[in-house]
Amino acid sequence: MNDATQTLSGGLNYVSEIFAIQARNIEALLQAQQEIMKGSGDLAKHQMEILEGTLRRTLGAQPAQMGSASDIRAAIGSQIDAFKTSILQNQANSNVLSELAARSSGEAATRLQSRMMAALDEFKAALEKALPEGSMLPVTAAPAPAKVLPAPTP
Repeated sequence: MNDATQTLSGGLNYVSEIFAIQARNIEALLQAQQEIMKGSGDLAKHQMEILEGTLRRTLGAQPAQMGSASDIRAAIGSQIDAFKTSILQNQANSNVLSELAARSSGEAATRLQSRMMAALDEFKAALEKALPEGSMLPVTAAPAPAKVLPAPTP
């Protein structure tokens, strides 16, 4: 009777340790989700700042008054320069947004990876406590391979 009680107690301890591991896993997932949500909020805020800046530059640009042929060339040259500047600014903004997104996701991924490694160590320790030294898995015969039937002929 003592062995049965000890086995039951050991089994219950093992199950409670597994539940505790899962609770810590869920907590890590919630924290990672919060980090991702914060990162998404920061990303959206930065996108709005970029949009506001772009609108200010666009609406603030005054079209040149064209009166002569040289004015037309200057106006076109000015528009081309503005377009080139816009391309460079958009690429820089895109790089910043990509960096923000990668940093936010990377922090969450690092948190989850650390938790997964800890959970595996905890699970291994729980198994070592639950199973007595020298425990062996029962050896069973491998199932027979399934027969492959030939395809029916038409």
